[in-house]
Amino acid sequence: MGCLISKETPTNAPAGRGPSALDVAQLKSYRDLFNRLDKNKDGKLTARELQEGALRELEFEATAKECKVLVDEVTSTGEVEFSEFLTVMCTGVGPAEEVLLRRFNSVRNKLKYHSADLVAVAG
Repeated sequence: MGCLISKETPTNAPAGRGPSALDVAQLKSYRDLFNRLDKNKDGKLTARELQEGALRELEFEATAKECKVLVDEVTSTGEVEFSEFLTVMCTGVGPAEEVLLRRFNSVRNKLKYHSADLVAVAG
């Protein structure tokens, strides 16, 4: 799996890596990205904020469905808090923006795969 929060262990995650393994610079990088995505500055990310932020910060056109899938994998409240965001981001390797972009791509690929399965079954 990829990087934005999931209950599964990402295949690219280094063993034993988590929030406690972050250095100050990495933590600051993740906090900075979270704050840039958090448009209304309420300390939580919604699917809409992720969608707008993906385009603004990553130059990636995420669909509303992709963003909803990402948020739903993280929480049942519909809003991702920094601690949840941090836990997922720590499982990836590289700059915060690259980790999030890989996670978006992972969700996109998963949705395409499921869509292709439905077409094959219906056909």
